[in-house]
Parts: sequence; C-alpha cells; structure tokens
Amino acid sequence: MNFDFSDDQKLLKEQVRKFLADKCPMTVTRRVLEKEEPYAAEVWKGLVEMGLTGTAIPEEFGGLGLGALELCVIAEELGRAAAPVPFSSSIYLAAEAIRLFGTKKQKETWLPKLASGEIIGTLAVAEGTHAAHPRNIAVRLSGGKVNGVKQPVVDGAAASVAIVAVNTGGSGEQAVSLAIVDLKAGGVSRAGRSFRACSTAPPCSSPSNRSAAPKPHSKWPATMRWSAMPSAARSAPTRRSSTSWPTCM
Repeated sequence: MNFDFSDDQKLLKEQVRKFLADKCPMTVTRRVLEKEEPYAAEVWKGLVEMGLTGTAIPEEFGGLGLGALELCVIAEELGRAAAPVPFSSSIYLAAEAIRLFGTKKQKETWLPKLASGEIIGTLAVAEGTHAAHPRNIAVRLSGGKVNGVKQPVVDGAAASVAIVAVNTGGSGEQAVSLAIVDLKAGGVSRAGRSFRACSTAPPCSSPSNRSAAPKPHSKWPATMRWSAMPSAARSAPTRRSSTSWPTCM
C-alpha cells in the first residue's frame, strides 16, 4: 500500500515551499516577533492569491474543494518556514468548525469570506491556563448573546470572526456549543498585541485573574471580552472523543 502523497499533492508542496522560500525568510518571522505586526501581511496576501485559504472549503462556498491531505502538505511547509500568518487559526480551525458544525446559512455567510481571505477567523476556547473542558467553560450564550472572557485567543488581534466555545446551561458535554461571533460588532474588547479595549464597547466585567491578562503590545495572543454580545446563532453541540475536546478538525 502506497502512503506517499500524490503527484498533485507533491506539486502543491513544491509550489508552497518555493513561495515561502522567496517571500518568507527568517528575517520576516523575526520582524513580526520583534515588532507590533500581528502577522506578515505580504506573506498572507500571497497565500490568499495562490488560493490556499480555500483549499479544503467546498466549491459551493467559494473554495477549491480539496481535502485534509492538501491542507497537510501546506501545513508542513508553513511550519517548515515558521511563517507568521494566521493560516492555522483561520483555515484549520475557524473554517473547519463552520464547515463541520455550521448551518447552511452560516456556511454561506462565512466560508466564502474565509476562502477569499476577505476576513480572518479564529477559534476561542481557552479561558486561562487550565485545560478547557465542558465542565469549566464559563463564557455563556443566553438569549442569543455571549458574555464572558476568553484568553488567550490565538490571532485574536487580527481576526474578524471567532468561533467561540460557550456554556449554554446544559449538563456534561451538552453544556457546550460553538457560537459564531462577529468581532467587529459592538460589545467586544480585545487586549494583546497592539489591541486595547474598544472605546465604543459597553463596560465589560474584568476577569478574576486580571493581572495575568496580556498587556498591549505584548506578544501574547489576544484576550477577548464580551458584554451581552449578540451571537450569529450557535451550532449543534460539539462532538467529543474520549481523549480530546473539542474535535473541530
């Protein structure tokens, strides 16, 4: 049995490697790490123009309709180059969560924008340094509104939409669902990287461990706060294997 990549997958791998070798040397990675840029915009633009952000998104939603193996070869090359771009947050996590768990309307609304690179997405699960589990998710979804704090949120400073793990008041695994939140709407504040609390947002409750929150201009992922933030509608409860949670991929 042949477990090697196909010729087309190898060609894709070579194209991504060549692009990153040309456009993303280690000096670019160091620049992003040492300055205030949330990601390397020129590298991200090139990946979008190559169509890579639509790799595993179905054609009906503006993607290429390929699969996990194609994402795998792209991931290998992005990791090899240590590319400072939000590909994992936006494509491996946010887009896949919507593709797997979203309603048809949610897919039609968000997947074309993620595929085209018009927006960047992220997955907001963690609420501090402890491991996330259905029993300790405190951010709540009630009456169509999200309330609470998520930290850290990888690429949260750059994202326009977040897939948020929320407590809906059930029991056990059924207590947690995924909600789609437009981060550009009112009621959201972000801290970390170059983000500060939004001046137009209503007052938000502070986390109990405020001293641990990332400071502005730090290199930590963003902290997000929601105060009665309207949600785009929640998906079906997240499925969970016996060893990990949540299973979004």
